[in-house]
Amino acid sequence: MGKWIIIVSKPELMKEVFHRLDAFQKPEPKEKKITKAELKFLGLNNILHQIKETHLRHRRVLNPAFSRGWPPELFGNLAIELFEVMDKESEKSPTLEIHRFTKSYALDVLGLAAFGYNFRGIREIRKTGSELEKAYHTVVYGMSDRKYVLLPILEEIPGFRRPELFNQIDYLNGVMLDIIKERKKILKFKKVNNDSDNNYDDDDYDGPRDLLYYMLKAEETQDDLKSRLTTEELLNNMKIFLMGGHETTAVSLAAAIYFLGMNQECQEKAREEAMKIMGDEKKNIIPNSEQIKELKYIDMVIKETLRIHPPVPVAAGYRRAQKDTILGDEYAIKKGTILLPHIYASHYLEELWEESYKFNPERFANEKDTANKFFTFGGGSRICIGMNFSLAEQRVFLAMLVRKYSWKVTEPSIHKDKLEVKPILLDVTVPRNLEIDFERRY
Repeated sequence: MGKWIIIVSKPELMKEVFHRLDAFQKPEPKEKKITKAELKFLGLNNILHQIKETHLRHRRVLNPAFSRGWPPELFGNLAIELFEVMDKESEKSPTLEIHRFTKSYALDVLGLAAFGYNFRGIREIRKTGSELEKAYHTVVYGMSDRKYVLLPILEEIPGFRRPELFNQIDYLNGVMLDIIKERKKILKFKKVNNDSDNNYDDDDYDGPRDLLYYMLKAEETQDDLKSRLTTEELLNNMKIFLMGGHETTAVSLAAAIYFLGMNQECQEKAREEAMKIMGDEKKNIIPNSEQIKELKYIDMVIKETLRIHPPVPVAAGYRRAQKDTILGDEYAIKKGTILLPHIYASHYLEELWEESYKFNPERFANEKDTANKFFTFGGGSRICIGMNFSLAEQRVFLAMLVRKYSWKVTEPSIHKDKLEVKPILLDVTVPRNLEIDFERRY
């Protein structure tokens, strides 16, 4: 809109933009140009849009939920449930539109891990979907409609208004609030002294210590406003994690399946590793925490997938220069200039990634070689808070998948030369009709 934007792709400059908060900040929430639907569903009072001290308060409350380990059974039991549905579907045809399956799987995982709530997306794959899942997808894809993203004024014009979308937003908001209210009934906490060495898990609650648990605990036990979230913030964060957390992981899993389907030697190598570590019995096995640490090649597959296809190709939200400054040693940046850290462009720089368009998991064999140029999860104080959760979910799922199935990309395919995608809300890029031919191994 008549303003210059500086695209940043050199890793050393991207790191500087991410870390120099005095010089480069996300825009104020009030500057955000979002649709009426997105404002009603996600709001602006959330961890994604807030900046400075308010953002730090959100991170402070949420960090305990994401800094712990996650039981492999959380991911593995739902993977087994998904395999059962895939087997039934493959009785009709071996060809599956895989993103539909990874999307339902990731939604159920996130629901249980974050809120102790099963959306039953997997169970409903073969049907038209549960009312809740249908409402969720109506909202997500309705808010992703590019006409309204580019021209929010359309919501005010008769004939372009979307009453059904807003009804579904009200329905989802009601469901989320009910979850919060029900959990509050069974959570009884004691006030804590902020000056004491308090054990954050020291209470009588024997239910799941999920994301909602930690958010409610902060709300109930902390008198210090710097350690609490309001009910509005809590609700908005629930929806941010539900959407951002499950969509990005669903895309990552679908993309990994695509790249392994296009590179059979990589798929076989991943399978050999999984069978060596988890055993070759003809049955579903969930890897334990120690076995997950040994899945080195599968971990490389995941990271190479995230390099070559970052689910969010540009950093979440542009940065605005807070003052006249120098970026690196040579770029003069005027106050007010917009900078956009471009993750996709950075991951394809030939001087940093040899044969950058080639799928080559071995490039991640030595973590030191990639640590300072791999930006799928962003960087600095705003690095993705759910990074470790997503990686753990992907390791368990892919290790179990390669033992259970072999697969290849269905021919002919629109993805023959590259993974074709479309953008949805939060700039996530999802595969277009990604069909895969699966063959059961047991």
